[in-house]
Amino acid sequence: MPELLEQIVSIDPSGLLGNGLQYVRSHFGTPGVIAAAVLSLSILGLVAAKILKIVFDILRYVVLPSVVVTFIATFFLPYSFVNILPAAVAVFSVVLIVRG
Repeated sequence: MPELLEQIVSIDPSGLLGNGLQYVRSHFGTPGVIAAAVLSLSILGLVAAKILKIVFDILRYVVLPSVVVTFIATFFLPYSFVNILPAAVAVFSVVLIVRG
């Protein structure tokens, strides 16, 4: 575990992680370093999960319906796919905002 932390700290060019690690180690010892690592990974995991949920919602509620509606609209309207798609994306973006 200490070797892994030292490798992670060596990547940081500003030295902020090294200073934080030294501070936590001097005040709280090794259990404090482990707790800080678990907390950091938990926060990072929560942020990654939120970003993935947002991306999935955009794909499911904006991109896919926009492409399908635009494809169907090209048969009934005299406009091309490229001209209808921005309007469909705008409509479904508003739907996603209202839904959320």
